[in-house]
Order: sequence, then structure tokens, then C-alpha cells
Amino acid sequence: MSTVQPDLQLNENIKRHTWLHFTQMKNVIDDPKPMVIARGEGSKVWDTQGKEYIDGLAGLFCVNVGYGRQEIIDAITQQLQKIAYVSPFSFPNEPAVELAAKLAELSPIGKDARVFFVTGGSEAVESALKISKQYQRARGFQGRYKTISRRIAYHGTTMGALSVGGLTGIRKMFEPLVPGARHVPLPHRYRCDYCATLPECTQQCTREVANLMEFEDPATIAAVIMEPVQNSGGCIVPPPTYYPEIRRLTRENGIVMIMDEVICGFGRTGKMFGAEHWGVQPDMMTLAKGMTSAYYPLGATIVSKEIADAFIGDEGKKLLHGITFGGHPVAAAAALANIAIIERENLVEQAAQKGEYLRAELHKALDRHPSVGDIRGAG
Repeated sequence: MSTVQPDLQLNENIKRHTWLHFTQMKNVIDDPKPMVIARGEGSKVWDTQGKEYIDGLAGLFCVNVGYGRQEIIDAITQQLQKIAYVSPFSFPNEPAVELAAKLAELSPIGKDARVFFVTGGSEAVESALKISKQYQRARGFQGRYKTISRRIAYHGTTMGALSVGGLTGIRKMFEPLVPGARHVPLPHRYRCDYCATLPECTQQCTREVANLMEFEDPATIAAVIMEPVQNSGGCIVPPPTYYPEIRRLTRENGIVMIMDEVICGFGRTGKMFGAEHWGVQPDMMTLAKGMTSAYYPLGATIVSKEIADAFIGDEGKKLLHGITFGGHPVAAAAALANIAIIERENLVEQAAQKGEYLRAELHKALDRHPSVGDIRGAG
């Protein structure tokens, strides 16, 4: 029988058994009292010592509706009482079917879109890349295996997602990665490689995408993947013509356009999905994080009808990909309740309005500050 005090036992278990993500565990081991978050409500969290914090990042950009929302908790509980799991290998389940229809309704891809469910953002990106490559082969383009994405971008940590990511520091330990990943400069006006010191944007960042397509040969490129507003690198908001031009280039060259909405999706940018700011209709979108507000792990890849239809036919045409917990009924129930809150409380509109107010006030306060070079954002 143990006589160790609960807090001491917790600390001991953290130091001996826990492995946090992207964290040097020596710092945790050396900390006499590592902080442990015990509960949350609204935008606040409390540690095991009862100390209160404002969660300014909403978890990891994912708790969009805040902590402690009873509607989501009830939806999870009720679904658990019905059935806790249904295999996605051939069998649909009611919450996932309803959620797929809801996502198609909300998505700029179109109401006939098809949804492939996974458990998180990296898997959603991995799925999008695999779908795009198998789609190209289904069309008879065996040589289309390359991808175009951006430098400094983050798209996840599985091998395919890591390959299209542009953060050298987290790539180099795992190289060689999936072959064919190509990267272009950021559309970053403040620190642009081409026009940062010029009075106006020259659109060279957009032309660099076209130049890379031509250099690599469009007939070898399967997909382009980008975040609408790039989180990594400091909330990079491309110019108004950037995505419409990339959409034109991808259509003309038979390249799949994937918008990574894992962070941007579900209202964070002041639109339900970030792609809406540019009025573009991508071929695929990847979703996770705010889809359930992190109450349950869930990710999704939304696919246009044109691409999804390429997998419908004889047995040899099916998508050769699957995830054990894809379309989990409890996760889908959580997502439906979460989306209902977002819509009922007009959280997308609120994000847009409050974002505009925040940027206006920051400009007033900091425009002339010698240490502030740029104020940017969306939502």
C-alpha cells in the first residue's frame, strides 16, 4: 500500500514516465514542481495548485468555443451510451454521416463534397497527400508525385506531412523524407524576399509558384498544399491576388489544390474557413483542431466530387488508405455539438469583428513604436 502524497506521486510519475511533445524533458525533470493543468472553464485554466491562467492560445489553437461547454459534454455522453465505436472499414455511423453532410454544406468546396475522417491534423494532411497521388494515377498520370508547399510552413509531423512542411529544424533529423516535396518563398510583405523594401507588392511571390511549376514540369506535380493564413512564421496573410492566381495555375495544369485549414478552420480567421477570404474553391481541405474544439480527437479531409468520383467503380479503384479511429461516432457527436455552438453564438462573425477592433487598436497604440515593424492578422 502506497503512503506517498498524491502531489508527490504525480510529480514522480511525470518525471519518470511522461514524454511531452516538442519538449526537452530535462527541463521538466529538473523542475521541482512541474505545472500540471487540472481543469478549465471558458478561456481560463487552473493548475493542480489552484492557480488560474488565461489560455491565450486556446490550447494549441483548438479550443475554439472554450472549456466546459455542457452541450458538447452531453453529446459525448449520450453517444457513448448508444455505441462507443464503429469500424470505418465499410461501416458508416449516424453522427459521422451527419457531420460529413454538415461539413459539405459549410465548405467552399461544394455541397457534393465527400469527407474522409481521421483523428487529427497530421493524419488529415497525410490523407490529402495520398488521395491526391492516387487520384493522379487513377487519371493515368503515373509521373505526378511532387508537391509544392511553402518554406517555414508547418503541416504536421507524420512523414508525408513533415515532407511538405518547410521547417528545416524539425525535418533534418528524419531525412530523407517522402521524395518530391518542393518549397516556395513566403508571401510575407514585411519580410518578402523580393519587395520588402519597395513601396508596393510586386506579386513576385506568386510568380515564384508558377516558375517552380514550370521548372519542375507540371506533369510531375500532384498537389499544392498551403495554409490560407500561415501560422508558422508569424500569421502570414497573403496578398488578395495570391490564392486566386494559384487556383488558376493548379486548374490549368491539372494539379490538386489543398488548403490546410487545420488551424484556420471553424472561425479562427473571421470566416468559417480561411479560404473564403480569397474566394477560392480548393479541391481539398484538411480539418482538425477547432472541429471539436478539442473535446475529442478528430480530423477530416474534405474532397471535391470530381476527385472523390475517381475512386468509385470497380474494386481496384477504391482508396487504399484507412485509420482505425476515423469517423469515430463520439468524436463526430462532439463536432456536431461544437459546430452548433459556433453557429448559434455567431462566433465566426464575432471573431471577424473583434479581430478588426484589435488590429485597429494595435495600430493606434503601436504604429509609431520603433520596435514594431508590422501588425497583421485575420480574425
